[in-house]
Amino acid sequence: MRNLQLDEAEFAKERKVVMEERRLRTEDKPTSLTYEQFQATAYTSSSYRNPTIGWMDDLENLQLEDLQVWYERWYAPNNTVLVVVGDVQPDEVFKLAVQHFGPLKSEPIKAPKPRIEPPQPGQRRITVTVPAEVPFLLMGFKVPVLGTAEDDREAYALEVLSGILDGGDSARLARELVRGSQIASSAGAGYDLYNRQTSLFLIEGTPTSGHSVAEVEQALHEQIRRLQEEPVEASELARVKAQVVASDVFEQDSIFYQAMQIGRLESVGLDWALMDEFVERVNAVTAEQVQAVAKKYLVAQQQTIAVLDPLPLDPGKKPRPALPGGGHVH
Repeated sequence: MRNLQLDEAEFAKERKVVMEERRLRTEDKPTSLTYEQFQATAYTSSSYRNPTIGWMDDLENLQLEDLQVWYERWYAPNNTVLVVVGDVQPDEVFKLAVQHFGPLKSEPIKAPKPRIEPPQPGQRRITVTVPAEVPFLLMGFKVPVLGTAEDDREAYALEVLSGILDGGDSARLARELVRGSQIASSAGAGYDLYNRQTSLFLIEGTPTSGHSVAEVEQALHEQIRRLQEEPVEASELARVKAQVVASDVFEQDSIFYQAMQIGRLESVGLDWALMDEFVERVNAVTAEQVQAVAKKYLVAQQQTIAVLDPLPLDPGKKPRPALPGGGHVH
């Protein structure tokens, strides 16, 4: 944690590895490239506008000294969340933590400045024109998360709303756009109530052959309109809640997932015990609350739309497989 020796030759080699990873995962994948441009357009000041892996220019100009400064500043015991799960004795774990981490030098940690996203003055729209096999549509709406919502009930209502649109084969997008009208070959929605900063409620779709992105966009907006104007029926709401809860319960079967979720909540400034409230809070969501958040947040003024407009593929270049629908939003 405190005594890593950074080597110039190793750094140069690993930087090339990361640059190639960026090419493979983003620049050579049209949907991933569209998602990256979408994020940079949707946000003005939030750090979410920057890709985690960095822009290629960031990687090209990265120096070993940059890593050293970063490492010394953040990799300190007083800036760490240590999570141990399983059949252990808490007192013994604590003694081991004190033994191994207690002697290490602390670091003055200055909290990052808040990256408060300003209100969006209107709809934003971009077109990404790159070689690709099929077009693709991605839209997002600015929404609060558990840590930023004035009323945390809204965050859980948005979680349920996501399940209504994309909670398995019986959810609305799959049932009505993919199997029903067959306008879309894939469609998905997603929301993460545990993000650190104000986030996006995402909806995406890929048109089938013979249909256009414009038709998919119209169909998705129709789904949003229904949510705003018609309360979800009790039977559908109960089914969606059961699926959301079941997914969370099944994840708890994984010791790794429990550790990851505890650490994530603590790292973003939330109480780890919130994970134990999830089922109760989801079950408390009403149809009126779902309709209210749809009316309040799924509006044009807070919307960003990205369209992948495919160019012909290079016949001499083997295309990389596109991500499946929902690959970004979940």
